[in-house]
Amino acid sequence: MVFDLDGTLVDTAPDLAGSLNHCLSRIGLPPLPLEIVRPHAGHGAQAMLREAYRLAERPLGAEELAEQTACFLQHYEAHIAVESALFPGGIAALDRLSEAGLTLAICTNKTERLARRLLEEMELASRFPAICGADTFSARKPDPIHLFGTIEQAGGSASNALMVGDTNTDILAARAAGVPSILVLFGYDPGSEARSGATCSIERFSDLTPHLIDSLFEPRALRVQAV
Repeated sequence: MVFDLDGTLVDTAPDLAGSLNHCLSRIGLPPLPLEIVRPHAGHGAQAMLREAYRLAERPLGAEELAEQTACFLQHYEAHIAVESALFPGGIAALDRLSEAGLTLAICTNKTERLARRLLEEMELASRFPAICGADTFSARKPDPIHLFGTIEQAGGSASNALMVGDTNTDILAARAAGVPSILVLFGYDPGSEARSGATCSIERFSDLTPHLIDSLFEPRALRVQAV
């Protein structure tokens, strides 16, 4: 059972927004409200910086982008779990899946170091025998190499694996790896492409049950909608 991290398992947007606004304040730009940052929170520091500069109608050259990215990452690593929290029902879902005998893993486009730091500070790291980031393998999601490698590290195989994510990047990775996917509709970017491409979707973690998961591996299971 492979989870994306930001926007799927953990709501990291508040701390990401805090780091973004720290960088903006250095150059005299006003802070962005969380609701503006949230849809971009799963796309990385540079994507958030580019969007912030675009909204401020301020040009962003390569040198300044590099400086601001370094500022962002330094601040974020030091404040990585101040306000970040599991989405509602997350702990119960992890407990339920583990009790059903499922092995849990993380496949995130965060760097592995930051992913491990976040999960360790939240006292969640021990639940995941594999925590694989954007730099763990030679490619990252949506390339299936990332997902295949995560599954292998967790001791599983693609034939009995499942991907849970909140963006089309996660769904494309799952499709390329030939594994079923579950889209969390409470995440940061569950757009129309992700909704149409996912094997099924859930509106809350209480929907993520062993029964639902079993149904995705039935021979005739093509699409399931949990609401």
